[in-house]
This record gives sequence, C-alpha cells and structure tokens, in this order.
Amino acid sequence: MICPYCNSQDVAFDFEKGYTVCRNCGTVIESIFIEQFIGVASSDEWEYSKPTTREALNLKRSSQYASKLRRLNKEIRLYEKYLSRARNNDIRVDLHALRTVLAGGKARVYRHISDQNLEKIVEGDHLLKRILEIIDEDPILSSRTFRSKVAIALILKNIILYGEADINKIAKEASISRIHMHRLVATLKNRIKYIKPKLLELKQSTSLNRLISIA
Repeated sequence: MICPYCNSQDVAFDFEKGYTVCRNCGTVIESIFIEQFIGVASSDEWEYSKPTTREALNLKRSSQYASKLRRLNKEIRLYEKYLSRARNNDIRVDLHALRTVLAGGKARVYRHISDQNLEKIVEGDHLLKRILEIIDEDPILSSRTFRSKVAIALILKNIILYGEADINKIAKEASISRIHMHRLVATLKNRIKYIKPKLLELKQSTSLNRLISIA
C-alpha cells in the first residue's frame, strides 16, 4: 500500500484501533473495516460479539483461502475429465486453456506433446510465422489444430522457397500421420485460392522469385 499524501510505502496497520497509518507523515489513510458480520440480534449483542480487527482480518483470509480451494478443486475435476477423454499418451491438457474455459471463454484444451517444439520452430522462423498469420485469417484453416496449421505453413513455405514440398518429411516433423497429412493437403487445395493473394504479397515482400502454385 502507498500513502496517497506523501507516496511513502512505509504504511503500518494499527490492529487495536483499526487504522492504516503512514509512518512517514502520520496520516490515517483508512479505517480497516471487515464487512461480513450480519444477523446480529441487537446493538448490545453486536457490541459484545464484535471481533477485533485482527480476528476479522483472519476470518476474511480464511474465507478467501476456502474460496481458492473450491476453485482449485473445480479445476482439478475438470482437468481429470478432459484427461480421461484424451485419445493417446501424446495428448496433454493445457491448464491455462482450461482456466479460460472455466472463466466462460473459448480455448483449445488439448495440446500435443510435440506442440512445444513446434512453437520453438515457429518462433525462430519469421517467414513461417507470417504464413501462420495468413492461415489464422482463413475461417477453415484457422480451425485446425496447432500441429496441422504448422504443417500447412511448412508446405506453403517450401513451395514459396523451392517450388515443391516433401509431404512425408513435413508429416514427420509435425508429428502427423500420413493419412491426416493427405487430408490437410486436400483442404489446402480447396482454400488456396482464398489465401493465395496474401501469399503472393508475402513472396514479393520477402524478395522471393518463385511463383506460388499448388496443383
């Protein structure tokens, strides 16, 4: 806490009087007030039953701790639920994404074990990152898993740079089965006309001379 008058951080809690006091300038910053004492029968009973400020603060901390435990318990139950549905040992449950779902948002909860390595590859490759941004703008391609999008991006990168792409090599690099890879290629062929203009712009901006073409 910082004193609003002299900006000093030397602030003390006077539990006996129930004040927050600045030691630097002596200003009483605020009264410590704990609000959860409802249902007292009379003012006399309130005077006798009213806890000290320290007791009230401990009560509030206990309540916050119990609330945190309930939240963690809810996270664990949902985590176990998603984990039990995982199809193989290469699938992980993303706890950060899980918390987003619990908060009412949308996120992809499952992550493949190879995603972390692929993220490192993307982070160190400017061209690959730009291609992924184009893929994420397409309503069909953007719905694919991270591995699938990286595989598509690798196909496009190789075509831009070399005019062709080794599908089997990319499938292995992205930890994708050959059957799934061929499905991705078929999807890419259907969507290439929508993303080709942006890929051509990318090619020109990177001074690449090869034309983008997918049979």
